[in-house]
Amino acid sequence: MKQAVIIGAGNIGRGFIGQIMSEAGFETCFVDVSEKIVGELNTRHEYPLEIVRTGGAKKLTITNVRAVNGNDRDAAQRAIADCDICVTCVGAKAIKFIIPNLAGGIKLRYAETKRPFNLLICENLMDADKYIHSLLEPELTADELASVGLVETSVGRMVPIPDPELLKIDPLLVRAEEYGVLPCDRDAFKGEVPEIKNVLPVSPFRFIIERKLYIHNMGHAVCAYLGMYKGYTYISEAIADPEIRVIVREAMTESAVALAKRFSMPFDELIEHTNDLIRRFGNTALGDTCARVGADIPRKLANSDRLTGGALSVIEAGGHPGYIAVGAASALAKYASENGGDAAEIFASLTGVNDGEYRTSALALYEKFASGASLPEIIAAADALLYEANK
Repeated sequence: MKQAVIIGAGNIGRGFIGQIMSEAGFETCFVDVSEKIVGELNTRHEYPLEIVRTGGAKKLTITNVRAVNGNDRDAAQRAIADCDICVTCVGAKAIKFIIPNLAGGIKLRYAETKRPFNLLICENLMDADKYIHSLLEPELTADELASVGLVETSVGRMVPIPDPELLKIDPLLVRAEEYGVLPCDRDAFKGEVPEIKNVLPVSPFRFIIERKLYIHNMGHAVCAYLGMYKGYTYISEAIADPEIRVIVREAMTESAVALAKRFSMPFDELIEHTNDLIRRFGNTALGDTCARVGADIPRKLANSDRLTGGALSVIEAGGHPGYIAVGAASALAKYASENGGDAAEIFASLTGVNDGEYRTSALALYEKFASGASLPEIIAAADALLYEANK
């Protein structure tokens, strides 16, 4: 039987990738450092997954699974060396901690068989393949590294943090939305491109990466920061607010226009993608919180990430990121209120942007948020800035 290794048995690992691998006929081994999760998986060899939507849920059982503890280096590296496909979904900040097991498994595999090793990278991090390559390079020989395919993916399924009360009943329970396709970079594979149900190899892949980051992730973040500004707990509450919905849609449309121009893609398809995402943000059954989606503001304002990267993408395409700047300003206002400091200095430090339209707009809109302006007032201010930019 084909073997899959999933490094990370958290929300995306169990709530998305585990389902894909199980339904594609793989025996799946999770590598994780949670003794409780590892123990439960090895006792039961299955776990429950609830596919939820507003008004209902579908219960699935993901079978043929096992686990090894990532702290057991020999077992983890052996599993990695023997697998047919490997996936990482540990979160951007934790990638560096899995490198010893990953490099050890690759070395073991190359010494024994010289078979190519393909790693599907399911992380919300731009250029994650380059980052992992830089971490593996000191650990592997040139020949070992050449056998490794670092395959970026676009994780579109939304899997919120589980309800603590439900985890008391079953620590393995995961809830997720229904969306279930995993696009990946066809050109990054080494050897044959594997055929795995619901894994969609795409070439060129850069468009898919930027669509995910600059439309989906960016719109989600804008919704979260505006939701917190108005006192909402859940993303579904925030996107149901007409004022927030207008701003989120305008910001996502700015990115859609830019991506259509830069990649020569049909604009109407991107707008339908945007419409679908907004409807999915409204899934009340997910229980996804604004605090979770809006966490880690420095990363989300970073130069190549969803807010600043999205704004710079719009400018590169000849557009004006007025409503993406609203999202950046709301994130900046929250960060400054929690950490103190001068807004202009914080913006420059977090974004790496020291001048230009995006900086000017974001700081002007920041003043509106800092003064407690209403969203209609902020919309009017954004419109005024866009009117001047388009003159």
